[in-house]
Amino acid sequence: MRAIQRAALAAVFILGANTRVEAQLPTVQQVYDKYASAIGGRDVWAKVNDRAEKGTADITFAGISGTYEMYRAAPNKLRLIIDLGMGKVEQGSDGDVVWTAQPDGSVAKMPEPDATYAREANVTGPTFLDHTAFAKVAVTGQEEFDGVPCYKVSITTKAGRERTDYFEVATGLRRAQLVQSAAGLQKTVYRDYKAFEGKMIATKQVLTNPQGDIVLTINTVTFTPNDSKLFDLPAGISK
Repeated sequence: MRAIQRAALAAVFILGANTRVEAQLPTVQQVYDKYASAIGGRDVWAKVNDRAEKGTADITFAGISGTYEMYRAAPNKLRLIIDLGMGKVEQGSDGDVVWTAQPDGSVAKMPEPDATYAREANVTGPTFLDHTAFAKVAVTGQEEFDGVPCYKVSITTKAGRERTDYFEVATGLRRAQLVQSAAGLQKTVYRDYKAFEGKMIATKQVLTNPQGDIVLTINTVTFTPNDSKLFDLPAGISK
């Protein structure tokens, strides 16, 4: 009888301990509020319609480097250019059609559902701070990532892509994003946040895919209107 009582008490203690741990997790709203505050505030980002980044790209698994340029315009137009000297890797979107170009000059439409996910991921303005833009989102735990305690946030996008984001417990800054795709797990680690016109941006982004790492180092960021021609569809790509 005493053994049964001890087992029951132990079970109650474990349940209570688990309940306390879960109770310490913030809500999704709290995580996104802290993130928004950490990078400058929703009001500041609400004024952003255009954005341009310039820096360097290191394709570590191939041992080559080049220049990096990223241009965005609301709501989800994009132009990415990585110039490796021997050729360019590009991605673009006019807000509807998403396309890619390889160093050999070949250009192709991005297939679905990847194109839909890209349109979701390329939003400019405050939308990326709104968790209601996802189909499902939940704070699922706290664990160490990249050497710091983080809240783990599990996300299902409206395009059906499963994603996990990590936000630093202490600062609220996003530390990483993991995306499961047909090509395998793709991980982006965000480091070295710096302020550009009152907005905090990670100036080092390490993209890991099944092939290896690509390190993007951002040197300059501006928020003035971009040339609209940057988002035109290239020759050979139509609606």
